Amino acid sequence: MPLKQSQPRDQETLLDGLSLLARFYWGPDQELCDELASPAGRDLFTRLARVIPGAAPSLRSMQAHLQGAESSEALCEELETAYVATHVNSPGGTGAPLYHSCYVGDGLVMGPPAGAMAQRLEQAGLTLGEKNGEPPDHLSVELEYLIFLYEEGLAGRRGTGESEAGEMARRFMLPWVKEFAQLQKNASSPFLPLAAKLLVILLEEVAQLSGEEDGG
Repeated sequence: MPLKQSQPRDQETLLDGLSLLARFYWGPDQELCDELASPAGRDLFTRLARVIPGAAPSLRSMQAHLQGAESSEALCEELETAYVATHVNSPGGTGAPLYHSCYVGDGLVMGPPAGAMAQRLEQAGLTLGEKNGEPPDHLSVELEYLIFLYEEGLAGRRGTGESEAGEMARRFMLPWVKEFAQLQKNASSPFLPLAAKLLVILLEEVAQLSGEEDGG
């Protein structure tokens, strides 16, 4: 059933999941790792599995990995190391860059997707704030803008907000995020490919809001 027909709490849970991943892709820190290992983190994983049954296997694997960590400090060290090696400075090649532009055309940073996102942000009156040094097509920027559209639609402040979020997920984000997810199979922490798989599933849920069938 499309999420636009589901209960408000289901929509809130989906937004909470997207927000968690947006935070993660800015780079894991101790505060986030403490939250992942906390009862609140376990509750979010449980809620997501209930709302999106297709995500349950990934969520169970993620939860098992979190519970197996020696401490939240050890978890943070593991995730930070894997994040840098996979997304920032991969010794074996490009890894899985966090920038949309790296997955289209010549694969250069600040390509057309960056310009498109800069325009979206400007039209919405949004800025990158403390992340101003990052290209506007960073994965977390795109996720935060997607969440903005969805929340604006749910609150009635933007009449087409939900359908715009669905269209953005379906056409603008999913094609490159699916490729991004495929590049993480050999990450040093299993949490990274699981998180990327969860991201694809959540974006597919949001894509339903576009009201169009995805033939691919």
